[in-house]
Amino acid sequence: MGLLFFGCGKKKTKLTDQSSISGSKTEPAWVTRCAGAFEDAGKEAFYGCGAVSGVENKALQIQTADARARADLAKAIDTYVASFFKDYLSSAGLSQEAGLTEIEEKQFIESITKEITEITLYGVQIVDRWRAPDGTLYSLARVSFENVAQSMKKAMSERAKELKLEA
Repeated sequence: MGLLFFGCGKKKTKLTDQSSISGSKTEPAWVTRCAGAFEDAGKEAFYGCGAVSGVENKALQIQTADARARADLAKAIDTYVASFFKDYLSSAGLSQEAGLTEIEEKQFIESITKEITEITLYGVQIVDRWRAPDGTLYSLARVSFENVAQSMKKAMSERAKELKLEA
């Protein structure tokens, strides 16, 4: 696989400028960078990576790492995020009339985030795998911009048909 670059405006950062996750000198640059849009051999594409460790069955390792790479890629393209935040304070004090002034306060903060990805992508390929020295298996998934555009056009067409049927 060729060298990948991350593009943002005119300045392009090399993936190899990133620090290593595993500490291995043979770790591919994509392991550190993971999901996003990168340029490879002059063509831009979306990438995602997945990892699995602690699974003895080699076939299950590959399936899991590949599935996680596809999910990571899908999250780079389409993610719905819902966030819920609660902050409440309760205060209980003793009566000053009884000569007691002790006050007890409790504060509770709760934050919940839900992330949902639902997209159908055509032409996703697993283009690389790498096993770290600790046994963790990494997979790299890629889909071209053209395939993403075709997937979105198809989804819009199907939704338009659904809306016509409902009308």
